[in-house]
Amino acid sequence: MSETQGRFVRPYAITGGRTSVDGPQLELESQIVATDRGRANQPRYRWEAARVLEACDSATALIEISAKLEIPVGVTRVVVSDLIKQGAVELLVEEETASYSELLEKVLDGIRNL
Repeated sequence: MSETQGRFVRPYAITGGRTSVDGPQLELESQIVATDRGRANQPRYRWEAARVLEACDSATALIEISAKLEIPVGVTRVVVSDLIKQGAVELLVEEETASYSELLEKVLDGIRNL
């Protein structure tokens, strides 16, 4: 297989036919980060899980992981969910914003910093 062809694996083969996850709700913007345990065991995982760990060296959104791995978001959710259960990655939960005005202020500050 040439470098330009890439890897071709059916999504259902990666997830073992599973399409849903049990565990925490994983939104597109959910931030995922590899744990020390995950980093230490990375060589033991299948290619897709190992690449998720590589992509999550720092906090990374689920949608970004999916894009980097070039696999569907649903497949990424299943793989990440499995890794959470194994303690290889963790889901970073942001504190809820006290009010919409505080959230809007943060957004405006971000826009001003552009």
